[in-house]
Amino acid sequence: MASSPTRMRVYADRASSLKCLSRKVGYPTKPAALDAAERLMEQGRVDPGCHITPYLCDDCGDWHVYNRRIVDVRTL
Repeated sequence: MASSPTRMRVYADRASSLKCLSRKVGYPTKPAALDAAERLMEQGRVDPGCHITPYLCDDCGDWHVYNRRIVDVRTL
């Protein structure tokens, strides 16, 4: 089904940044990744008990962001 929510979306403005095998968006600098992480947090795209954090990818050399667990919400 074309409108399936699990279907991968490719945005034209990000197509050049999808060079990593992880299919994550790559950012050229840590400040750019921090800005993206902040935007994602403001949009509410963070998992419960997590903080969106940038990291330097060993595969492609760009910066990516991920949900880093800071509180185990299962024990609360």
